[in-house]
Amino acid sequence: MRHLALCATILLSLTGIGDADTLRLGEDARLRAAARQVLTGLQSRSFNTGREYCGLLGRNEDGAIVSTRPRKGNADSCRPHEFRGRGIVALASYHTHGSYDHDADSEVPSFSDLSADIDEGLIGFVATPGGRFWVNLPDQAISRQVCGIRCLPQDRHFQQGDWGLINTQYTLRQLQQRRQLY
Repeated sequence: MRHLALCATILLSLTGIGDADTLRLGEDARLRAAARQVLTGLQSRSFNTGREYCGLLGRNEDGAIVSTRPRKGNADSCRPHEFRGRGIVALASYHTHGSYDHDADSEVPSFSDLSADIDEGLIGFVATPGGRFWVNLPDQAISRQVCGIRCLPQDRHFQQGDWGLINTQYTLRQLQQRRQLY
């Protein structure tokens, strides 16, 4: 057993995976959980008003994940409040995609969603009317589905399949192509 622990320690040090990466993975998990909790609470409000709601998630001086107060946006855009407290580092954005609309391709993050997160250098979390939960990864320029239909609350008017097949991951270029198709 000690031999396995020693091998694991050596492997972690040789591959560059150590305490810093473990802390990063822990923060990522806490950030994703916080985003999911906030977006779950905003979904019904977003469906009832037909508007996007958005905000920021960050880390305070104590290392806790905190969020800004959600801001009500338009049917297809939203600009979050900035953090006002000192010592808070912005880590991610979050927003809903409003209520179900047959004429809107709202089950995937938009080209603009991913582009904005890349420009800001922030991870982005997106909730859709179908209840999908997405994460935009700016360092990789991709949107990845964290979980699918009904993972988050779903709009009662949602109709699956209106916008074709939904992939589990999109590059910035693929989102641009999807925007041109629809």
